[in-house]
Amino acid sequence: MTRNASTTPPPAMPAADPSAPSAPSPQAIKASQRKLLLILACFGIPLLLAIVWLQVLRASDGTIGDTSRGQLVQPPLPFEEFALQDADGQPWGLAELRGLWTFLYLPEGECAEVCEKNLYHMRQVRLALNQRMDRLQRVVLTESPNQLGDELVAQHPGLQVLGGDDEMRAGFVDQVRSAEGAMGDEGPFGGIYLVDPNGNLMLRFDADLDPRLMLKDVKHLLKISRIG
Repeated sequence: MTRNASTTPPPAMPAADPSAPSAPSPQAIKASQRKLLLILACFGIPLLLAIVWLQVLRASDGTIGDTSRGQLVQPPLPFEEFALQDADGQPWGLAELRGLWTFLYLPEGECAEVCEKNLYHMRQVRLALNQRMDRLQRVVLTESPNQLGDELVAQHPGLQVLGGDDEMRAGFVDQVRSAEGAMGDEGPFGGIYLVDPNGNLMLRFDADLDPRLMLKDVKHLLKISRIG
């Protein structure tokens, strides 16, 4: 008869300390990684776009891409507060430049062939933007209430026709003139300006520029812009 060997029970496992932190689950680790990537993207992408945009400007010698024909205002002119009036006599100032891209035109004297052509180009370029046309407004600063005439204004729905007394207008024109002077061009107005949604005068298109080239510049800006 064989005697059963005595067995020693295994040592008891120490009880888990309820206060000790538990290891994060794989799902929690993945969630944390996604949050970190999102934070990096929020801060890194705008910086990357700014660096790329700067490189584009440097490579194109101040133009916007290889199709640009707009003359870059260097340095861009941040408009100071001004006081003009719209066609209904309502105040129109710096706040109305905020949040939208703006075509700005300042005709001198009678609105004849060149003036009418510029108004037409502004209208057609905006229409050609299709679903993005609402990001661009058109503004004309007149020298007198009848400079354009009712018939011409009627051909351009949505055109903001601005005016004001001599002092109001002169203050605004002086700001544009200062930008012209910084560019080494103090000749008469004759082109179309582009103002960004932060109220900076940044581009000028010559009066005889093919509007298809103007459209390419504007499309490019709207495509890469995170504002307006």
